[in-house]
Amino acid sequence: MAYKTNYDGQQRIMNGLADSVFELSDEEILAEVPDSGMDPKQEANRIASTLLRAVDRWESENERLSSLGHTINPHRWECLDGIYQNHCLKCGAAVSFTTPTGEMQGRALDGSCPENAYPIQKQGASR
Repeated sequence: MAYKTNYDGQQRIMNGLADSVFELSDEEILAEVPDSGMDPKQEANRIASTLLRAVDRWESENERLSSLGHTINPHRWECLDGIYQNHCLKCGAAVSFTTPTGEMQGRALDGSCPENAYPIQKQGASR
């Protein structure tokens, strides 16, 4: 059974993003807003929007992995230098997710899982 993106997976990414912000001191965070000349409310909205786009992208890429027949355990994402990494439980193909850009890469995205005899196909019109 392929794992779908769930609240736990999204929460882990959000926690990782929050941890990167928590590494900054209050002074560093507060100094950035006036120095940038931005309105703090607008900046907060921009950051929230960026985070939501990253989660949406992560979710769509996880659905893509599932449609290719790959099985990714959502509890095994490991963060190394801001890049989340995981592997297909069946074929071992790697996949990574970069939080700042929302970009997913890896061999698992290149095609169907070779270890899954019946990859899940999205339903669509037959030809």
